[in-house]
Amino acid sequence: MGTEAHGESITKTMVYYGLPFIQEADFPFNNYLSKLDKPSGNSVFEVITSWMENMPEGKWPNWMITLYRALKVSAFQTGGPDNVRLTSRLGEKYVNIMNMLVFTLPGTPITYYGEEIGMRNILTANLNETYDVGTLFSKSPMQWDNSSNAGFSEGSHTWLPTSSDYHTVNVDVSIHENFMLTPETGNEFLLLTTHTHLELSKTLTGVL
Repeated sequence: MGTEAHGESITKTMVYYGLPFIQEADFPFNNYLSKLDKPSGNSVFEVITSWMENMPEGKWPNWMITLYRALKVSAFQTGGPDNVRLTSRLGEKYVNIMNMLVFTLPGTPITYYGEEIGMRNILTANLNETYDVGTLFSKSPMQWDNSSNAGFSEGSHTWLPTSSDYHTVNVDVSIHENFMLTPETGNEFLLLTTHTHLELSKTLTGVL
């Protein structure tokens, strides 16, 4: 069981793993990577090392890159809880890097739908007066293709509107067009699915 609980420091966060005689969560969600607004090699190394060195012996790590923000106005929301998507927070150039990082670190990667194709938070301008300040701007429909409602629904409309870039940022485009696995034109969807197949193969064959 993962729990969304955090202490004021890394040592207090580790308390949620439990004590030798008290079992708490399997792991508290590790959102420290998601707090890096300008990640560098050193800052990423420090975050990873801090978690691994402070984690109780025998426990299991986890890594997440979608930032959960709780209150007040920010560049991505008008109030209320919201998940700030990776692309909206750091830009497109970090999508491949951060996705592959959490999928190659030891432990459980925790991601949010659409992060693998670089979905963004929808903008306030995409909304109308029917949406209140508690709207979660990261919860726009999954962008499957460039058809109506991004292929998410055959209805006339969806509860939240699709992002304005869904014609070019969607699963179909990721599969059929962006096939070059390079930092410049790399495909997040194919990178992650390929890695998942490799991990499954290792599990089935007993390779560590």
